[in-house]
Amino acid sequence: MRTSYKLKKLQRARKLRRQRSAFFMVLILVLVMVAHSAFSKPENISDEYDVISVTVQEGDTLWSIASEYKPEGADLRQFVYDIAANNGIEDCQIVSGQTLFIPVV
Repeated sequence: MRTSYKLKKLQRARKLRRQRSAFFMVLILVLVMVAHSAFSKPENISDEYDVISVTVQEGDTLWSIASEYKPEGADLRQFVYDIAANNGIEDCQIVSGQTLFIPVV
């Protein structure tokens, strides 16, 4: 009778260890995926440009950021469109703390 109790206790401990191991493996996988997406540039930005990342500050607009980083002689409207397209922005709405990737020629 005692051996049966010890056996069940041992089986529960093994099951718990397997569950913990599986949990930590999934956690590590999720962390790696998040880190990869956070530190890689968006796929739709062309490799022919250098890219800088800009963190949106309170009061910034897409237009103000574009005018600050616009290459000389470039059309501001086209540059705003390019920034929006490269960052997956459809309605020109940006929020404080958001990171934008700006192409630099």
